Amino acid sequence: MQLMSRLVLPPMLLVLVGGCATSSRVARADAPQRPGAITAKVQGMTHMDGLIPLHFNEADGKLYLEVSRPGQEFLYQTSLASGVGINWYPVGLDRNQIGRTAVVRFERMGPKVLLIQRNYGFRALSDDPMERAAVEDSFAQSVLGSFDVVAVEGTRVLIDATSFFLRDAHGVQRSLETAGEGTFTLEASRSAFWLPRTKSFPKNTEIEALLTFTSPKPGARVEQIAPDANTVSVRQHHSLVELPPPGYTPREHDPRTGFLFIDFHDYASSIDEPIRKRWIMRHRLQKKNPSAAVSDPVEPIVYYLDPGTPEPIRSALFDGARWWNDAFEAAGFRNAFRVEMLPPDADPLDVRYNMITWVHRSTRGWSYGASVVDPRTGEIIKGNVSLGSLRVRQDLLLAEGLNPLFDESHSVAAGEYLAGLDSSTNPVEMSLARLRQLAAHEVGHTLGLSHNFAASTYGRASVMDYPAPLVRIVGDRLDLSDAYGRGVGAFDKFAIAWGYSQFAPGVDERGSLKRIVEDGIAAGMLYLTDEDARPAGAANPLANLWDNGPDPVAMLQHEMEVRRIGMSRIGLGSIAEGAPVSTLEATFLPLYLHHRYQVDAAVKTLGGVEYTYSVKTDGTALPRPVTAPVAALRQHEALKVLLTTLAPSFLAIPRRILELLPPAADGVSAPTLETFERRTGSTFDAIGVATIAADGTLLGLLQHERAARMIEQKALDAAQPGFDAMVRALVDYVWTRRSPNEYEQSIRRAVQSLLVRRLMDTAAETRASSQVRAIAEQALRSLGETLAGAGGSDSMDMAHRRTTAGDIRRFLSRPAGPWQPLQPLQIPAGSPI
Repeated sequence: MQLMSRLVLPPMLLVLVGGCATSSRVARADAPQRPGAITAKVQGMTHMDGLIPLHFNEADGKLYLEVSRPGQEFLYQTSLASGVGINWYPVGLDRNQIGRTAVVRFERMGPKVLLIQRNYGFRALSDDPMERAAVEDSFAQSVLGSFDVVAVEGTRVLIDATSFFLRDAHGVQRSLETAGEGTFTLEASRSAFWLPRTKSFPKNTEIEALLTFTSPKPGARVEQIAPDANTVSVRQHHSLVELPPPGYTPREHDPRTGFLFIDFHDYASSIDEPIRKRWIMRHRLQKKNPSAAVSDPVEPIVYYLDPGTPEPIRSALFDGARWWNDAFEAAGFRNAFRVEMLPPDADPLDVRYNMITWVHRSTRGWSYGASVVDPRTGEIIKGNVSLGSLRVRQDLLLAEGLNPLFDESHSVAAGEYLAGLDSSTNPVEMSLARLRQLAAHEVGHTLGLSHNFAASTYGRASVMDYPAPLVRIVGDRLDLSDAYGRGVGAFDKFAIAWGYSQFAPGVDERGSLKRIVEDGIAAGMLYLTDEDARPAGAANPLANLWDNGPDPVAMLQHEMEVRRIGMSRIGLGSIAEGAPVSTLEATFLPLYLHHRYQVDAAVKTLGGVEYTYSVKTDGTALPRPVTAPVAALRQHEALKVLLTTLAPSFLAIPRRILELLPPAADGVSAPTLETFERRTGSTFDAIGVATIAADGTLLGLLQHERAARMIEQKALDAAQPGFDAMVRALVDYVWTRRSPNEYEQSIRRAVQSLLVRRLMDTAAETRASSQVRAIAEQALRSLGETLAGAGGSDSMDMAHRRTTAGDIRRFLSRPAGPWQPLQPLQIPAGSPI
């Protein structure tokens, strides 16, 4: 919707004449002379005609823009054409990464032109221009740039845009500093326009600049990446784009459908309606024949694959991304979604191209799907997928740990062995299957879909879930042939049908959309997203990352058995001929922690609450109750299984494996965020690693928000376990048993100390409820009294008990703040893939 645009006049000077106040423009002696004609000014420069004509002066490196339509809005998009090469988090500076999107306009203000961004977060969806103007004047706008007028010719104005486009628009300095990589300064003398990708077209103008940043003290990651760590040079891209034409109709958001959305305040809303509006993000897609049940589109949605993607990855990405055509076919569009190779002469940051980019970094990082979205309507103008090239290697490690690649009895070259593997054991095939799913997932985000972390509980219902590899147990071996799903799922088709369906003329669209949702819910289309899955205290046991199946507790038992079988087989056969033996640790890590994400899922059963994004609508019967605690029996079962993940026999690494885990060989990478921390120096820390695995369970069980829910559920239903009983069971399981050998007993002592530390953390947590803190503190007090009065079975046991009792005593008598007797080893970063 077009809001009014008003020109702010330059300042006036009040002059008193005969007792009356009149306004008069005053010519100052130092005012600039009238600019010369544009034609004369740009003579000899390089001209690029288009939406906003460009003129580049090679003599002084300046860039000039012609402004011929002041007040007319257009889209301004910043991007990063070349990356820094460091993991997406925490630096987050990747090749072809899109930045902020703004709707802007040029306004002439006397001797200068301002670039003004309108505030579309607050508006009035009204036909009354005064009503719209009242809202616009009530909220701040942003002036993004100021340009000197250097020439005028008729209605055209020539401005010097050099400094605006040679600035750090993408926030490279801020990102590096925030990540602890040093304070960098933009070096203007070593920055310039990148002409090969500075072009202008009828509907868009593209400008690119090479920017150089310098720092006297760069961070460690920059030291490892940049050829000269004091100097980091990247290219930043600016797109000036004509706004989409009329004809796109926004669609109101429904929280049950899984769509991303824009939101804004509409001050034209009736007093009995919500003032906050939400419109979904989606591409413009229209049928050639709106009356047909299935029709070809007026224009298909086309995505382009980065030509720098190698085979066989290229084919896998093509296959996975093209899965979406099935969903659009089900929504009534034939041949509506295509994936092609990017033409050789195309710019991947040109907003006319939806992109799938294969991004390289020095270490493994996330992949992600982002979009250029019209802030006025929610229309997706450009989908931009970034896939990290090193993630697939982590999936390969998962597979290699589960199924040894090589026969330990004789040497076989990797290529020869892989050629003979079948699909049930081939780690490369499993990794390519994951890449297909990943391509579909990230493209899904750029089609407007959010994560659905409940989809893994009713089959493989959505590629928008985070899938853990489904490993089947066949006798005494592990089958990887069905590790990842194929094709989009039932929820994906449901979501695309709701978001993209076009109805025949005369059909009630609102009623048709309502029926799609009702039919989907009746068919079991459950949607739960990040807010339900990611927080440490998340409540819904069906919303999880990297899990499988409808029963998180049963699947935990399955994953523990998969881990057991994998541990029984891993060895030298898990690494290639010629590989340093120390590299086995990288393969062993994901296998040892194979159960960790299913632990996260099972823990949510305790204090768990089952709910959906219910909406009250005419004719829709809501479930009774809308929310309900997980049944008491299920919670008791979950606790029983979770306690077994703390057993020393489960945590102990077999001696034959420990003998194959030496310190890193010369030339092998030093420890990273995705390796085990240790207290033993360079050697493998078997006891410390056991505490790392145990800590995942303890952190989940003692999370203070979960604890508060357990207290509340116990108060309402005496059959529920409650937090008090759970803590007592936990202390009893960890502290009152003894292991059959000293190795496992040493692990038990380490887990005992860790439990005490985590109880202290809960007792000292200022955000926790008073009852949660009281229960945790009472458990410590009781344990401290028991330990102080009991002897140990040997000198080591006695010393451990006395030290722990002393730690508890000092904690309970602390004057203020938490007592920290032990700094636990950190759980390695990084999800399964």
